[in-house]
Amino acid sequence: MQTAVLPRPRLAITPAASLRAALVTALAFFISAFLAIEYSRLSGGVAMVWVSNAVLASRLNALPTRVWPATIAATGIASWLVTGLFGLGWLAAPAMMVINLFEGVVAAAILRRLMKDHWPQDTAEWMAGYSLGIGLFVPVIGAMLAAVIVWLTLGQPMRASFVDWLVGHSLGLLIFLPAGSLLCLAWQTRQPLVPKGNGLRALLLIGVMIVLTIAVFSQIARPLLLFPLLLVLFGAVWANAIVALTLPIILATVGGLMTVLGHGPIADMQLAPTDLHVLAGRLQFFQVYLGITVLAVLPVVAEQERRRRRMLDLANSEARYRLLSDHVSDVIIHMSQRGTIRYASPAITQLTGHVPEQLHGVDFRQIVTEEHRAAVAAAWNAALASPGEPVAVEFLGLPLGGPARWFETHFRAVTNEKGDVDGLVCVTRDIAQRKRIEEDLSRAALTDPLTGIPNRRAFFETAERVGALGVPSALAVVDIDYFKQVNDRYGHAVGDRVLRAFAEAAVAAVRSTDFVARIGGEEFAVLLPDTELVHAEKVCQRLAKAVNALAVDTPQGPVKITISAGIAALGTHPDAALAAADSALYRAKAEGRARLRVAA
Repeated sequence: MQTAVLPRPRLAITPAASLRAALVTALAFFISAFLAIEYSRLSGGVAMVWVSNAVLASRLNALPTRVWPATIAATGIASWLVTGLFGLGWLAAPAMMVINLFEGVVAAAILRRLMKDHWPQDTAEWMAGYSLGIGLFVPVIGAMLAAVIVWLTLGQPMRASFVDWLVGHSLGLLIFLPAGSLLCLAWQTRQPLVPKGNGLRALLLIGVMIVLTIAVFSQIARPLLLFPLLLVLFGAVWANAIVALTLPIILATVGGLMTVLGHGPIADMQLAPTDLHVLAGRLQFFQVYLGITVLAVLPVVAEQERRRRRMLDLANSEARYRLLSDHVSDVIIHMSQRGTIRYASPAITQLTGHVPEQLHGVDFRQIVTEEHRAAVAAAWNAALASPGEPVAVEFLGLPLGGPARWFETHFRAVTNEKGDVDGLVCVTRDIAQRKRIEEDLSRAALTDPLTGIPNRRAFFETAERVGALGVPSALAVVDIDYFKQVNDRYGHAVGDRVLRAFAEAAVAAVRSTDFVARIGGEEFAVLLPDTELVHAEKVCQRLAKAVNALAVDTPQGPVKITISAGIAALGTHPDAALAAADSALYRAKAEGRARLRVAA
């Protein structure tokens, strides 16, 4: 769908093209100015209808600023000639030229700034800037200067000249500048004014407007003046911008011509009995009618164009979103603030077995294991509280017909044009393999690679947790007697075999609640949760008996070993308990090894 602002590319305009554009603009300015002076200069002063400055502003708006000087110069000459030949005369021509150029250039500059800053997203700001800046400020300055010129050259009252200039130039800019800008931009960029396929509908609407205007202004029933206004409003809502902006021009041209010729509901109306010509009175009332129509239509056109641009952006965004979501391995889910799934991308079938259409209206938490639903809800509530900020959460999901699997989801709140949260978009990916790797790494970090039992780090982490429980517990430090001699006599390979055999025997000898770890070399530790020292000593005696019965087969024959152990109460400080057990171990070794000792 075509928008009201055609793109303004950086055009490489040659000097010849620049000259040609300047001459065409000057010719259009001259012809429109001549017609205005010839047919609307009813009071002998300034013309009551003036579209020439809208012609200049429209052309400048479509041109790069670097080629403005040529067009301004050519139009200035045209203004000087038409004023001198047909208007106020050669004495006033230079001043009127400056005023006309001022209006055209300033209007073009304001329009370009408004289009850049506020179109089409800020309808109110654009409309305020357009109506006040171009429709009021520019013609007011011009009217004040022109009234002085007319008074000095012709001696006419400044008030009448001011009003005629202000109304004529203001309506000329308000009515003709938007459509003229679109026309000039389309010509400059070689783009169609009407979207493909809409030409017949546009011609039909324009034809209806012409026929309706002729019909209304062919009789004198004043209530019928409402119908052209309704059709213009209809066009503003349903037609594209150029057609909607053309309808007021048709009303101004056809209705204005018929009013001047004495036809229509306004032909016998004046604002007030004055000494002005009757024709001028008719034209003044028609200008009021036209002004009301334009001011009613322009905001509608601007707002509709904003909505069309918004819908186009949304359609393009949705197309890109669908394209991405249909071709990425991650699952994209759109859901309401309460977690009801509105859309799920096709990738969810591959990851979970669920069909996207069957998930519509389902609570997102229903595909999350019960123990992780609270964490998922907390994550999306955090996302709702901070729109635009992603919030990640890991959880076990429930695939269709399979075991639970690990997933990672990033929630992000989506807001509407008012800034209110409208829902959530989340990107979900399968992290089962990553979790397995993490578990393997975690297990490797806490496992002794030689014996396969927990290492020193795992022992202290477990001891701290058990100590924090506050129940009586114990730990034992166990050392293989004369292990260095085993290594020296049989070699390190046999020594490693002895260590593995001891670890297996120790795990088998202790209780299922006990914890055996290798904490260094031939030194092991046994954690005995919820165990008094007297019971801990019995467990260690059972361990020593199992080790005494152990015979490790080697090429040189079976190797038998004994152990020494020190036992201490765990308490709340594992380091202190380990030091106490070490002291008891050293005492056992000093007394001849192959024995247990309890820390004092």
